[in-house]
This record gives sequence, structure tokens and C-alpha cells, in this order.
Amino acid sequence: MTAEPIRSALGTVSTEDTSLVLPSDKKQRTGQQRVLEQVNTIKRSKSKMVKNDSISSPTTPASATEYSEPKFQFSPTKLNDTLFKFSSSNMTSSHSRMTGRSLSVRNTVRRQTQNSQWESQMNWNAQSQSNGMRRGGSDPALNKAGGTITQQSKTRSSTVRYNRATGQSMRLQENNLPASTSQSQIASIKPSLSQSQTITKVTTTKNKSEALRASGAEGSIPNITLQEAVEYLSHSDISHQLCGASFIQHQTFTEDRAKQEVCRLGGIPALIQLLKCDNPQLQQIAAAALRNLVFKDKNNKLEVERCEGIEAILTLLRNTKIIETQKQLTGLFWNLSSADELKPKLIKNAMPLLTESVVVPYNFWTDSNTNKHTDPEVFYNTTGCLRNLSCASEQERRSMRSCPRLINSLMTYVKTQMERGDPDDKSVENCVCILHNLSYQLEKEAPDHFKQFSVLDEKPNENTNKKSLFSPKSTKTQKEFNFPAMAKEDPEGVDWLYNQKSLQMYLFLLGLSRNEATLEACCGALQNLTASKSHLSTLMSQSIIQKPHGLSGISHLLISGNPGLQKTAMSLVGNMSRVSSLRGIMAKEILPNVSAVLSAVTPNMVKSDSTIATACRVMNTLMLAEPDTGKKRINTKLVDSLSMLSSNVLFDTARKSAGILLWSMWGQKDIQNALKKG
Repeated sequence: MTAEPIRSALGTVSTEDTSLVLPSDKKQRTGQQRVLEQVNTIKRSKSKMVKNDSISSPTTPASATEYSEPKFQFSPTKLNDTLFKFSSSNMTSSHSRMTGRSLSVRNTVRRQTQNSQWESQMNWNAQSQSNGMRRGGSDPALNKAGGTITQQSKTRSSTVRYNRATGQSMRLQENNLPASTSQSQIASIKPSLSQSQTITKVTTTKNKSEALRASGAEGSIPNITLQEAVEYLSHSDISHQLCGASFIQHQTFTEDRAKQEVCRLGGIPALIQLLKCDNPQLQQIAAAALRNLVFKDKNNKLEVERCEGIEAILTLLRNTKIIETQKQLTGLFWNLSSADELKPKLIKNAMPLLTESVVVPYNFWTDSNTNKHTDPEVFYNTTGCLRNLSCASEQERRSMRSCPRLINSLMTYVKTQMERGDPDDKSVENCVCILHNLSYQLEKEAPDHFKQFSVLDEKPNENTNKKSLFSPKSTKTQKEFNFPAMAKEDPEGVDWLYNQKSLQMYLFLLGLSRNEATLEACCGALQNLTASKSHLSTLMSQSIIQKPHGLSGISHLLISGNPGLQKTAMSLVGNMSRVSSLRGIMAKEILPNVSAVLSAVTPNMVKSDSTIATACRVMNTLMLAEPDTGKKRINTKLVDSLSMLSSNVLFDTARKSAGILLWSMWGQKDIQNALKKG
């Protein structure tokens, strides 16, 4: 799976309904680029020699992460959202050492390639939009939800899935470096052996023992071939094993072709065996080599699973206390998580351990983990992996939602970072992408949580005086709802996904964050919650508008220069405009930016066809509901742009929507007069 921003998750329906953040590798850096970056950023120093003539141990370069798409990834103390246990300085310093490429998902993930598989429709009553899932990145070295998070950086590419039938989106990401958003997997790790050299074959002039001693003494790459390196992995001498693993780690970082060659020579099962040895340094180098081998290489990922590598990785992660080894193992999981074939097994076997040993301890103090310290990079890699996993199938999403304390921990981390004034933290991106993906088709996939929902009496709509032949049911009464679960003071698990506090958190992030993958994931989560044509979506739309800065926090994103973010925000506004009682309020806030988008359309904007079509439908709906506000936005430039759109066959969906909008405008007397004057 790649770290594309967002790709459609459910079949061929309309494009803006749902989004899913999937991982994508399309924007990952090449091996040569990674090497050049390291040469410019890492001090060159000779590696320390290992006793008994073993070669120096590789170190992880600053740019060793790959990203998940989400794209679509709070704080520790007690289980009730208390403070985070680690200092912000530690978080800052740790994250400054990490480089993440970003997957929606998004997506995250981006930056994201968005595959919309649903055709847009003019009738808002027949369509729904939501930004469903984000994957972290495909391979972090995640961010679909984010997919998703695979990568994570803008560099994260994510895939977003839009399902017009459900109005939801999902983003995935991968962590080679990652993960959506968007994000992704963690990028390959390069050993600190003469970083500027890339050797596949070297003429041997000394015997192997001499070569090993020479390379160890000089801290350089040994004069061996890949075949010899693989053979060394099974040697009885640990010096040979270290030499072989380090050489493979280096070669697979700089040369993509080396990955296939190592697999062909049987290097993957041999490296997996080294994970089971008793030497901590050898375990770490073997994990780093595997991490590089599976980066953006699906066949190698599947080979790791076939050789029972997942079990070996889990065992070592459960037992090791060495932080650098934990970083390599969680980065390896991030890369593996972008393969769809491995998601079910990783969710079943890896997710519980990652949640229990990394995510929860990092956010909550408990009697059992007060002495545990989780490194920020380990947490980041873990959330990148979970970001990719969150954009899997319905059954896998159900499993993640039911994972004890997972959602609580994600919410706690995001809230804590916001309180610290760090909403652009990369782990925040992963966490939000996961939440985005888990909100995908929530009402359908978690029906037991909405049994208490009920419709109360109705009250007349204040806009009953706005009547028109073409006005979309402006006299419809406004419904009142009763849903106590949405207002819980101490929500748990799935309750967080639709709680008022979560809605407020997303809206706050829209105003605080400058990370576009995070912004897209927030919009995507809100899009998913407003996607269906049910009363629940109506209640969600009403709640968003009633929040402080609800509409204003969304409206400015409509003119974003980021296509994925703009599309998600426009889809969210489209979902909300289906609620007739909200159109009057929305028109004043939304129409100025929507008309600006349509006025600026040019013939070379074909890739934004679905976004432009959604903008036409939103303007048509709000203009007919509020003619006085609508006619103030009409000018010659807008009319000319719509006329061009309606006759341009390259805009398959927007062409039809623009034609309907022009026809509706001409059908309104007030607007018709404004057109004639213009």
C-alpha cells in the first residue's frame, strides 16, 4: 500500500462522500537523496570498534524515518486525561531527531494521491460526503486513516477514500518513514559506515579475516559482496554476523536493487534468526537491516511474514529494554503496516502489544508502568503503524475501536500537546489521522453506541419567510434531538469519537495547527460524522455550527492552496448544507469563499473537478436558501467562470454542476435582476 493522501475505500460511488487515508510511497525520497541528506546533516566520525574484531555498530541517521500516509496519529497521568508525563523539552528534542515522510489518507499522507471512485450528484438529498479514513504512511522511515498515515511528511503521502454513499473518508499512512497524510513508514536506516560509499562488489585482495579486521579498524565498509554478507549472517563468529548485517543495512539504504538481491539470497530469514540471538547489538542491527529491506518493497514485507518474522519482532519488542532497538522494531512495524495483506495479522497480534507497552504508558501513569519510560520516537513510530492499520477493513476498524484504552490515549496525547502549545507535533498528526479513520462509517459499524438517540418535538424554522419556487425546502421545521452520550463528561473508548469534547478539539486544532495533514484529518473526522442522511448527522452538523468559531474555522480552509485539504473542507461544508435549518447561518459565512473559489476556476484546474462540483452544489443550495445574501456574491467574473465550466467537457462533474447553478440563478427573479444589471 502506498502513502497516498486519500483513496476511496468503498466502491465506485460519488467522490466526496467518504475519505480514507491510505499509505503511499510515491513521494518518498530515493536512496541517493537520503544518503546526500545524511552526508550534509550527520557528523562523520569513525565508529567504535566492537570487541573481538567485530565491526562498528551502525547508528540511526537523523533522516532515518519513512512516513504513512494518515493519514490521517494526548498526555499521561491518570486515565482521566491528566497531564503528560514527559517534559515538552524531551518531546521537542526527540522529534527534532526524527524525519517523517507524510500518508490520507489526505492523504496522509500528500503529498497525497486522491482516488475518488464516486461520481458527484447535484441532489444534496441524495448524496453525502465525509472524510473517512486516513492512513499513516506506507513505510515510515507512517499516515491512508493515515492510512495513513504511508508516510508522514509532506513527504507523507496518503490516500483518501471517499464514499459518496456514506459520505465518509479514510486516510492511511506508512512509516518507512511512514505514514495519509498524509502521510507512512520510517525511512530506511543507514549505518554510520562511510556514508558516501555505495558498494555492491569489491575486488578482494585479502582473505576474509583480514578484510574484517581492516574494515573494523578503519570504520569503513568491508570489501565483501552481498552474497558474502548473507553468508556471514549464518556464521558461527559474531564478528562475521555483525559485518554481514551491517553491510546489508548499508546497501539496502543506498541501493533499492540490493533489497531484491538480499531476498533472493535468503537474507531475510537469516536476519529474522538474528533477532532471536542474545547479542543486543546484533539484534539492533538486524532489526535496522530488516527495516530497510521492507521499505517500499511489498514482496519483502510478505517474505518477513512468511518467515514468521512478525512473531520474532513482537518477542524482541516485548523483552528488550534498549531504546535504540525499540526504535528500530517500531519503525519496522510501521513499514510492515502499509501492506494490506499484513494488516489483519498486525491488528490481531501487534496492536495489543503496541497499545499496552507503548501508547498507554506514554500517556498515563499507572501503578504498573510508573517506572517505564517510552521514547518519543518509539511513540511516533507506533502511532504511525497504528495510523496505517486504522485504514484497514471494517472488521479491523472494529477491533481497533474495541482495543482497551487506545482511543483514550490518543485523545489524551492530542489534548496535552494542544495545552503545551505544540499542535503541529508529528505524533499529533498520526493520532488525529487514526481518530479520523476510526470515525469512518461509525454509525453503521458501531450501532450499539447510538441506541439512546431519539428525535424530540420540532420547532418552526426561523427562515419560513424565505420562500421560492426553487428554494430547497426552506420551510422545513427544525428537529430537536436527545442524545445524552454525546455530552458525557468522561467518555470512554468509542464514545470519544462523537463526543462534544472531540468536536471542540477538532475545531480548536483547525484554528491552532499549521500542519495541513492535521487540518485535513480534523476536517475528515467532522466530514465522516456529518456524512449520512440520518438524524445523527444532522445533530453533528448543528453541534459544529453552535461551537465557538465552528464555521469560521472551516470556511477559510475552502480557499486553501492544498488540494486535498480544500476538497475535504468543501465536502464537510457540503454535508452540513443538507440541513435546511442551518443554511441561513451558513450562507453568510460560507458563500464569500465558495464564490471566490468558483470565480478563480481556470481550464487547467481539471484535477480539482470534484472539488469545483461540490462548490457549485454548495453555492446553489445556500444561494437559493438566502437569495439576498447570494445575489451580493454574483458578479461578471463569477458568471463568466461558470459559463466556461458549463461548456468545458474536460470537467466531467463540475460542468454539469455549473450548468445547474447557472440555471438556478436565472430562475430566481432577484438574482436574475442582479445578473441583468451585471
